[in-house]
Amino acid sequence: MVARGRLSSLAFALRSRRARARLWVTCALLVSPGCIQDDGTRFNPIEIVSPRIDDEAERRLGMEFDRELRKHVRVITDPVVAGFLNDLGQSIVSTIEPQPFIYRFRVVQASSLNAFAVPGGYVYFHSGTLLAANDVDELAGIMGHEIAHVKAHHVARRENQPKIPDFVLLAAGMAAAIATNEPGFLVGGQILTGVNIALQLRYTREFEAEADQLGGIFVARAGYHPSGITRFFERLLEEEKELRDRVPPYLFSHPAVAERIESIRLAAKTLRPMREPDPAIRSGLREAQARLEYLVAGNRDRVPRDTPAPDRSKTDPLLAKADRFAELGEPDAALVVLARAETIEPTDPRVPFQIGNLLGDAGRNADAIAAYQRTLRLDPSTALVFYRLGLAHKAAGNRHHAVYALEQAIARTGEGSDLGRRADWEIVKLTFPIIPEAGFADGLHGDGADTPAGHSRETFGDGDREIVWWARLGPRFVNIVDRIRVRWIDPTGAVVQEGPAVSLHRPYISSRVAWDAVAERPPGPWTVEVRLDDDVVDRRSVQVIPSRGPRISP
Repeated sequence: MVARGRLSSLAFALRSRRARARLWVTCALLVSPGCIQDDGTRFNPIEIVSPRIDDEAERRLGMEFDRELRKHVRVITDPVVAGFLNDLGQSIVSTIEPQPFIYRFRVVQASSLNAFAVPGGYVYFHSGTLLAANDVDELAGIMGHEIAHVKAHHVARRENQPKIPDFVLLAAGMAAAIATNEPGFLVGGQILTGVNIALQLRYTREFEAEADQLGGIFVARAGYHPSGITRFFERLLEEEKELRDRVPPYLFSHPAVAERIESIRLAAKTLRPMREPDPAIRSGLREAQARLEYLVAGNRDRVPRDTPAPDRSKTDPLLAKADRFAELGEPDAALVVLARAETIEPTDPRVPFQIGNLLGDAGRNADAIAAYQRTLRLDPSTALVFYRLGLAHKAAGNRHHAVYALEQAIARTGEGSDLGRRADWEIVKLTFPIIPEAGFADGLHGDGADTPAGHSRETFGDGDREIVWWARLGPRFVNIVDRIRVRWIDPTGAVVQEGPAVSLHRPYISSRVAWDAVAERPPGPWTVEVRLDDDVVDRRSVQVIPSRGPRISP
């Protein structure tokens, strides 16, 4: 992320109308699939790897787009503002699990009413949209609509054609438009191409209608009123009217906004909120708006710490005492001391942070998360607290919240720092499937072998020669086979074998148990536990049944 004074040459080029026109045409060519020509000089690795945009490619495209966009525009990282939008988005995402993406929600500093989404779960709100919202239902409606675009794979479906746009250049073009608040680029969440619009409009209307329908369902499931988005669209329509003296009419590509307002209003009559949303989200809107208004006015991305300095003379002795208990292996005694310290001096962020560390080490993840959140309310500037919060969310199975916290850590320490690199690696492991496919096979590669390790099997007998676990590694992890270890556990819970995974032909790996090497072979479920670093990335069981015939020697 860079300050506005350091925007890319693309943004500076927009200072003249002629340069803006040239860049507009460039963006138009990037977005319009029919206008991209491939004469053999335009290399697109996605097309070579796969004839279609699959989930893995969507994740990669979204991450590349996001990284490029963040180089050129200010993204708000204030934990109150960013946290509010993330909590709102995740409350809606939770209604559509399981699904293949980790959703990120960004606030981009731009005064216009706009929101847009790109593949892989990246959703962006202009700060003007958040400030203009009258209530949470309006924002939820917009959020549900954008989540629906991702969930329905609209970009992948639209671009599942012979040509795929260059998302990195597209991000730079969008960043230039956002940075200069240029209305000729963005209206209603879409880049205005002005070229080939007649060919795209039909698909755009279909996708927008589908996003309206799905978004309304998602929003109602999460407990919000689906009609809220119509109020946003009404303001969008007013903004379009104000722009018409500066932008040619044919550039208003967002389809039939007035018609959609009516259709959404009619559809909302059949939908009712299905539960009560978290009251903290509803009550958090005004605080988030007040903070955001301050940030925009000061051209900041977060509010500096404003809590009074704690009286460390009260807490230093108790922190030292708690450390001694922890070193002696008495964490409960340490927690008692720290609880006393937090009561005596509740403004010292070191105390709840240490509580969170002890609780996390004990596997009490929910309590650790609460302690880290208390820490951040006192001091939201420390990257390590966000990093530990992310790990606690990860351990608790909260993938989306884990990624949010880890990204907040990177925003405060930088990608090049040791902590930033560790946080980024955790994000990669949470975002991209490490082992998308795995199973068991017999190791025999004769006729009918349907896996890279032989014939797939659900049961094995004592007379079988071996049991083979096999897996396909995700593209991001094919070069780190040496860091993957496999543990075989028999039905009694005993570890029978442990060692590194073995490479087959890329991207496949395996581990095998030869029966002759196993002294005891109790029947029942045999479990394979696969680890990358300290993470269990695959765990599955296969049944071993007693064999009636003689054992087969290898």
